Amino acid sequence: MSKISAGFRRLGAAALTVALGAGLTACGGSDTAGGSIVFTVPDKALTATTASYTAVPIEMGYFKAERLDVTIQPVDSAPTAIQSVATGQAFMTYASLNAAVTAYGKDPGIAVVALTNGSIFRVVVPQDSAVKTAADLKGRTIGSNSMAGVSTLFAKGVLKEAGVDPESGAQYLPVGLGAQAADALRKGQVDAYAGWDGPNVVIGDLLGTTMRDVPSPLNDMTGTSALVVRKSSIKEKPERVAGMVRAFYKSMIFSQKNLEAAIKLHWKQFPQAKPASDVPEEKALEQAVKILKLRLDITGGPGSTKKYGVIDDAEVQRTIDAFAEHGMVPKSIDVQSSGLFDYSLADKYNDFDVKAVEQEAAKWKA
Repeated sequence: MSKISAGFRRLGAAALTVALGAGLTACGGSDTAGGSIVFTVPDKALTATTASYTAVPIEMGYFKAERLDVTIQPVDSAPTAIQSVATGQAFMTYASLNAAVTAYGKDPGIAVVALTNGSIFRVVVPQDSAVKTAADLKGRTIGSNSMAGVSTLFAKGVLKEAGVDPESGAQYLPVGLGAQAADALRKGQVDAYAGWDGPNVVIGDLLGTTMRDVPSPLNDMTGTSALVVRKSSIKEKPERVAGMVRAFYKSMIFSQKNLEAAIKLHWKQFPQAKPASDVPEEKALEQAVKILKLRLDITGGPGSTKKYGVIDDAEVQRTIDAFAEHGMVPKSIDVQSSGLFDYSLADKYNDFDVKAVEQEAAKWKA
């Protein structure tokens, strides 16, 4: 990997984001003559939740072992990330399944090649909140990052599952992320917050408490995040696709085994992701490890089929049906017949030594 390539990867994210946003209708941008490919990440800040699949495969040489020169490209949302793949601006992305299902209705040229476990979406309340069940949210105000985002739809689904009218039974207020959301909870402007794992941890830390999940059947959804490529890539470049996915899961295993290493590697590769200098490094590291641990506790490990990336069709179907019921996708699709899911490379990307990766993580030293 050249010094120019490494510098571009670390420092050119903002410029590339602009280029990607402006050029989404162009094709072939992810595969240059030199073999470089783009992996889009729907997290512009490259927060700690992304460490296992952005920095770790670069720093530990997992992309290099697959003979891949990968540029990590942060973008603003899952729909943007998937659109970048659909239009050829990126080779692969890791984004929400509901965004993939929605995009597939407009462009059947994309495919899900692998899934991760669990669901990162939650409605949470401070530990001492009087809200104990989803029904207790009736008549209360629920905050979220954006009224247009999936988190608000998820919150409405939580209410509906509890027998509460999601429209008249509660109010919804956009309160952003981090300090703004924590302040809204502190002042009583909102009673609960609909978000996802990383921001929920940050809010709790700012409030000096643990954020407690509001129980709901929707918390048990699985396969809600997916690795997405173009179908043409699976057909024409199967080794590249399998290599990317294999590096993804090796990096996940490494990070689960050594969370602190993953965060330190993340900050080394992407220094802009490190918290501001006024935050003590020990405190910043503690919070980042907590965030990454929660993400991997939810999503890590092999799927229900005992293979990494492959979850039983019936389980995924229940998730997609729930998405459709609560407006998170336009309509449900059939997992087996839709053509969105392609696990034809699963045996290839599962062909690695898990124990060897775990040993490598255990031995890692800064």
